[in-house]
Amino acid sequence: MLTGLISGIGRRAVPAAALAGAAAATAALAGAAAATARALAAFTSPDARPGSTRSMEPLYATHRPTTGLQKAFVATGAALMAFGDPVDGSHIAVLGDATANGWFGRMRRQMLASESGRRILRERPEISFTDATWEALGSLPAGSFGRSYYEQMARNGISWSTRPPVRFVDNEEDAYMLLRFRQCHDFYHTVLDMDISVVEELAIKVFEWQQTGLPVGLIASLAGPLRLPPDELRRFLRDYLPWALQCGSQAKPIIAVNWEEMWHRPIDDVRREMGVWLLPERNGNARSPSH
Repeated sequence: MLTGLISGIGRRAVPAAALAGAAAATAALAGAAAATARALAAFTSPDARPGSTRSMEPLYATHRPTTGLQKAFVATGAALMAFGDPVDGSHIAVLGDATANGWFGRMRRQMLASESGRRILRERPEISFTDATWEALGSLPAGSFGRSYYEQMARNGISWSTRPPVRFVDNEEDAYMLLRFRQCHDFYHTVLDMDISVVEELAIKVFEWQQTGLPVGLIASLAGPLRLPPDELRRFLRDYLPWALQCGSQAKPIIAVNWEEMWHRPIDDVRREMGVWLLPERNGNARSPSH
């Protein structure tokens, strides 16, 4: 896909020979990144004792123990593949896994600071639906959080069940927090009224980075705009980026929210409670609650 995109741009701007060289280099780089990620995903790391040859035991069902160097290779491969195919969230998920260790302090403090967050950590709920409970969301009143979430997922052709598991986080509780954060990602799209275009996903990543401090949000925020056409880049820098930075920094901690208890509530009430507001171009009256 990356080769095709570069080819489409290059036909209008560069000679055929240069285009062929760039396309070949891009294809080789993407192939090497994919092979690296596949190979490293099967590695296990030695335990922490000097001279040990015993493999580290997995800490949870989906855990893939890896060394710091292996995580660096995995993160590099995932970042290259995510840049080539930003629509495929699995690459961003692997990048998030491989770069998250040591960065969960803010999320943990946010969860421990509220009763709802402490209950989530204690009970460890996961987002899951049966066919019946999923369709029930579509029968909720128009304007409710649950109905808005259902309609947005249907409009964008995505499923709640596609969020990949956490594999490279080396602490069980941290892994759960990242899984919870990942499973709730589409709720943030709904509350912020963002669909799944590249520019909208970038805005969500900026918002998430402001909320959690996880490196994947910063990495995506810095690298992602390089893929945008000039007009979309200008719009992202002028409108989306300032809004996402301010909204993310002023909103209540989204990781500590029991979203499953809000299905019937009007989505505007949920937004007010969370302290978020819509991008002004989506709602001419929406603005920071501090104004």
